[in-house]
Amino acid sequence: MRSLSVKLAILFVLVALVAVGVIGFWVNYSVQTEFSSYYQQLPHGGQGPSGRGGPGIMMGVLEQAFLRAFGNSLWLAALVAILIAVVLGLIFSKLVTAPIKQLTLSARNIADGDFSKRVKQKNRDEIGELSTAFNSMAEQLEKKEQNRRQLLADVAHELRTPLSIIHGNLEAWLDGVIPPTLEHIASTYDETVLLFRLITDLRDLSLAEAGQLKLQRIPLQLNEVIEQEFSRIESSYKEKQLSINLDVPVSLPVVSVDRDRILQVLHNLLDNALRHTTAAGTIKIKASLDSPDWITVCVSDTGSGISPTDLPHVFDHFYKADQSRHHRYGSGIGLAIVKQLVEAHGGKVWVESELGKGSSFYFTIPVEK
Repeated sequence: MRSLSVKLAILFVLVALVAVGVIGFWVNYSVQTEFSSYYQQLPHGGQGPSGRGGPGIMMGVLEQAFLRAFGNSLWLAALVAILIAVVLGLIFSKLVTAPIKQLTLSARNIADGDFSKRVKQKNRDEIGELSTAFNSMAEQLEKKEQNRRQLLADVAHELRTPLSIIHGNLEAWLDGVIPPTLEHIASTYDETVLLFRLITDLRDLSLAEAGQLKLQRIPLQLNEVIEQEFSRIESSYKEKQLSINLDVPVSLPVVSVDRDRILQVLHNLLDNALRHTTAAGTIKIKASLDSPDWITVCVSDTGSGISPTDLPHVFDHFYKADQSRHHRYGSGIGLAIVKQLVEAHGGKVWVESELGKGSSFYFTIPVEK
């Protein structure tokens, strides 16, 4: 017996059967007892329905026939009540199990890859809450599936360009179309570096999102890490005629972080600022102790800024505000990695921007206790 509706119907019938049986037995017993007591207490010389009366007198044929008729009517009513209980039990069980069957059908569709199925919400009871939770789960699964497909398409797109350049150059050299000059070899090498960086970033991102990225935490001064990254990118900023300002107090408390990962966060944010700030612009790195437990780092620029419609998506994989622009100087997932690495350290990341006036990227790092 696997049908829940049948089980519920049988349960309703059993409850009705027990209730009707107990009531019928009790009413029948009480009526017979009370009627017998009433009959035996008739006044001496009084006449009952059978023409006899008085204490101790046994009931006659008519009295017994009345009690039998009453008992038969009572049990007939009980039988009718049970039949009605069966019908109502089936109806109510269908009402209860219908939403569950919809949930089962939708769950099977989702298991088969159709994430568009939803359950209609008609009630506000526990089943209605279950339907709401199921629909929310289905929406999340559908969104993740769309993101997965988009990620695969974006990865294929990002890999195709450097591979096409490498393949074209090698083919041209083998066919003797162009000589393998130092300039052409350097260009091909740059594409392999870009390809290697993309693959490394994808690996780091997948590990971080799966919660399997191992952090080698050590106590250190955050200003030393920021100054190290600043020294590495200083020449690139000078080449583009950008000014960069540091506002990092040496009195900041010690933090326990993975040095390489925090350097990667700073590198990605500064690289993003470099690519979106025009010549003669300004980049600023600021770190401050906004609370006893957190250090806030801000990387701001005077670049092109981000529109309000694009702002919620800047940390998504391969998101481009300008869909015609290709990431020739980055992997396209730098900001997504920033978000995952900061959250892996227990901090949070956010951005504030105004179109045409620049952007400010913030992230927090917990202070070592």
